[in-house]
Amino acid sequence: MKRSLIIILSLFFAADLWAAAPGTWTVENTKVRKVNEEVEVSFDVNIEKLRPNYRVVMTPVLYNGADRLALEQIVVTGNRRSLYDTRNRATGGKGYVLKRKDTPAKVGYKALVPYQSWMNTVSLSLGETVVGCCSEDTKPARTLAADKLLYYEIVPAYNSEPLEYRLTELEKYSLENPFLHPVEDYPNRYDILFNERDKGTAVIRFTVGSHVIDMDIPGNKELLGAVGKAFQLIHEDPNASLKRIMIAGYASPEGTLAGNTALAQRRAESFRDYLLKNLDMPRDESLFELYNGREDWDGLRKMVAESDMEYRQEVLDIIDAYTIEQEERKTKLKQLADGKPYAYMLKNFYPALRNAGYLQVYYDIDRTASVATAVTDEHGRTTWIDPDSPENIGVTRINRAMRHMVEGDYEAALKELEGQQENPAAFNYIGVCYMMKGDYDTAEKFLRKAEAAGDPYASVNLEHIGQAKRIEF
Repeated sequence: MKRSLIIILSLFFAADLWAAAPGTWTVENTKVRKVNEEVEVSFDVNIEKLRPNYRVVMTPVLYNGADRLALEQIVVTGNRRSLYDTRNRATGGKGYVLKRKDTPAKVGYKALVPYQSWMNTVSLSLGETVVGCCSEDTKPARTLAADKLLYYEIVPAYNSEPLEYRLTELEKYSLENPFLHPVEDYPNRYDILFNERDKGTAVIRFTVGSHVIDMDIPGNKELLGAVGKAFQLIHEDPNASLKRIMIAGYASPEGTLAGNTALAQRRAESFRDYLLKNLDMPRDESLFELYNGREDWDGLRKMVAESDMEYRQEVLDIIDAYTIEQEERKTKLKQLADGKPYAYMLKNFYPALRNAGYLQVYYDIDRTASVATAVTDEHGRTTWIDPDSPENIGVTRINRAMRHMVEGDYEAALKELEGQQENPAAFNYIGVCYMMKGDYDTAEKFLRKAEAAGDPYASVNLEHIGQAKRIEF
């Protein structure tokens, strides 16, 4: 009998507690997202029941560490409590009033607040306070969303330095040896000879007053070896051909003009004959252009102009005032300042002018496009390549796309990269373009290929996509 009584009392007590509960509700469909310059918070509150004498105040709070922002509250009131609040001017008229017959009910919530810098990653909690006729109970806040990424700035990772064109061995050798030029430079041969002699020609040395090629003079053997290597590379390249060889013979501006003219001519001819006889090249004299520089006044003037010698300007004025045929120029220089500047030039400048012959070699490469592009090394030497050749079209397209990417025009960059989908060098660039356009699936496809190909930037971009996918749109 006692056991039955205890069971009956226990069931009665539990039923009484259930009846006394103010109500039950759940929260679902929670969203926290950034919309332009605002943060949008939304969720649904499903109210299964709410006793007429109670009011529930729900307070959503966005927070990140110590930064917090309380949002507009949700107030749901039973109908009896609503009448009581209205009579007592408490919270009458605010929120939702539910009658028993209206439950279960769904209350939709949505709030927009200005985005703040601390909101890159936020959590959302919901505090609840239940007010009854004689009590007020504040429950621990429940977490609706934790560490939601609202904003992630993608800084695309890629090599922004222009890619280098693929040069043939001959083109590389042209950059390394100043006397070897693509035929496109041939119209500039005299400008090279007169103004860029030190970086556009090779010089063969003669003994004073001689026109004989002497291999014992320092530098001559090395020069002729380099010329022979150039002829070999031209011969071995099926798309290359030797076009022109320019040789300029000079003598120093001392002695008679007639004697120096004859000596300069013999030097140019001797240089030509040595190349034809001793190097592996076409035995064709029509390839050669011989220039008789006679007396090297241009070389002397350049040396004077670049020096800090005494009477420098006066010497330049005399050189500029006469032509090569006017021997009076030599007399004026000897007479200037009792011959002091002339003696200086004899010692410091004339030795380099007494024994020189200058060489320029021009080659041609069969290219697929009419427009060639200059490539210059750190020493200012130039060669020419075809940017649209099969070997270089990928480099050209990537470099063009890169310029668009730097400007933020990823659509234009993708157009440049059309046809490069199988080029490993282009994988990361294509992936970046799709990533910045928001097409993460296509971007991942190319970035995975770039990563497999060893591109060091691909993994960085894949991490960007992983973070960006956490954002809810």
